[in-house]
Amino acid sequence: MRVFPQIEPEFFTEIAPRTPIPHGQVLEPRVSIVMPSFNKAAYIESSILSVLNQQYDNLQLIIMDGGSTDGTVEIIRKYDAYIDDWVSEPDGGQSDALNKGFERATGDVFGWLNADDVYMPGAISQAVQALQKNTHKHICFGDWVSMNETNGIFAVHPAFDFRLGHLIYEGFPLNAQAMFWKKEVHDRFSGFQVELQYTMDYQMMVEFGRNEGDAAFLRIPKFLGGFRRYKGQKTEGYTPEVHAEHVQIALRYGFSDKFLLSGRIKRWWFRLRRAWWYFRREGIIRVVERLTSKNG
Repeated sequence: MRVFPQIEPEFFTEIAPRTPIPHGQVLEPRVSIVMPSFNKAAYIESSILSVLNQQYDNLQLIIMDGGSTDGTVEIIRKYDAYIDDWVSEPDGGQSDALNKGFERATGDVFGWLNADDVYMPGAISQAVQALQKNTHKHICFGDWVSMNETNGIFAVHPAFDFRLGHLIYEGFPLNAQAMFWKKEVHDRFSGFQVELQYTMDYQMMVEFGRNEGDAAFLRIPKFLGGFRRYKGQKTEGYTPEVHAEHVQIALRYGFSDKFLLSGRIKRWWFRLRRAWWYFRREGIIRVVERLTSKNG
């Protein structure tokens, strides 16, 4: 059964009142969120508010803007008192912005939120609590939703347990906007390849999987993130440019068989695994709907 999360519209439009915490009484792990941005005036306010309205006290929000000229900077300035660190200057693209942002991060737990996507209410607390209860886990991820230009939810996406082979050969079992990881995971990460313009999330997840192992990933059955879909967005489909980046990543990490017959066979095996997870979480009708849908 498909169940959409119920969210008050004000969560994305108004900053909620906050109760000051006395100095020295913050016991929560520090969470650093990096938000890369470029000309996202239409959406960045909702993204910022989805972070600030988490009601999580020990939070560091870092916005790396690539020199926007569409009013994005004015929106960032509106929340300057709540943003720990931000800059607006030309950069080498989204991957470059992410690298620069995480260099400024001082948290115990990290997250990446694009300037047109959002977090769901309580996402940060739920992820942090899950990592605290499962100390042998290093990366926490959950379900996510698809949203339209006005924050309306039109699809839900259940995550399923991480397997690196599945990510490589079949597709994403998780979404970067519904994912948090410990600082030490990022310390072991080589960094985002600056030449990647579309697939830096895939590169990050592949390397996390190689470095940490499948067992380091913790899935929780909670809605953590919202991925916005709209006409003209950078990631609208599997274009030749996206394919070229997948080839580049495969060569770097040593799984070029992905594009051979053996890789296609593996893809169908993991496709069956996807169907099994959809059946497990949503039932047979949704299995058929998802496996015949472009958006899966």
